Amino acid sequence: MGEGRLSGFPEPGPVPAVAQYGARMEFRTAARTVFAPVALLAVLTACSGSPAPAPAPNPAPSSSAAPAKEQVPDRQPHTLVLNATGSGSLKQVTYTLDGATKETGQVKMPWRQSLTVPADGKPHQWTLEITYSGASGQVEMYSVVDGKESAHTASGGRGNVTGSASIGGSVAG
Repeated sequence: MGEGRLSGFPEPGPVPAVAQYGARMEFRTAARTVFAPVALLAVLTACSGSPAPAPAPNPAPSSSAAPAKEQVPDRQPHTLVLNATGSGSLKQVTYTLDGATKETGQVKMPWRQSLTVPADGKPHQWTLEITYSGASGQVEMYSVVDGKESAHTASGGRGNVTGSASIGGSVAG
């Protein structure tokens, strides 16, 4: 054995062919014997294959078919909370959502009203108007949509103040 060889391994020699041929056959001869029939089979299969199926025809549009409905993702209604804070009382509170107006009589501050805005993808207009008296300091009005403040305004002065203020906005349904 030569230097650098591991013991226990046979010396390199011709690669034996498949045992059914009986004698030792060189690798190239065995490769030709196996490769030629496989290549012939591949060529015959490729040439004699059936044609690809034709695509299905598109149905002709029907004049009586209803138009497809637009897919709208599932939406949840929004919560709009209108707030008026300060000292004193509110003589009157008027709030509107999409043209539907509600009024209250005299109420003490802080005042809060929660409204549900439909989830229909359309803009919804709202307003809040107050008339106040006896407010010493500021009267603040703000709106909160889904937990986030969206609009804010303040009004007031010193002493026994009487006045009015309004705020408004839009919520995308």
